[in-house]
Amino acid sequence: MSDTIPPASAHTLQPQDTARPMKRVFKFDGKVLDDPNPKSTPEQVKTFYAPTYPELLNAGIGSPVTDLQAGTITIEFIKSFGRKG
Repeated sequence: MSDTIPPASAHTLQPQDTARPMKRVFKFDGKVLDDPNPKSTPEQVKTFYAPTYPELLNAGIGSPVTDLQAGTITIEFIKSFGRKG
């Protein structure tokens, strides 16, 4: 093995090498909901919006869908279709 260190010019960062932050987008019932706090869990976001959309209290949380081109992670809240009573 060689203990040589490759020169700094061996790899220069290209625009595609830099990580860009992903924006979370939440969807419910055809509406796009802004992310109130990027540090919140999806469950906390659901609770945040529940006073405005009471159906969220029983909604499920879908798997995140990542769109690298748009730089977004979309999380959908899924209405629960249960029987009343």
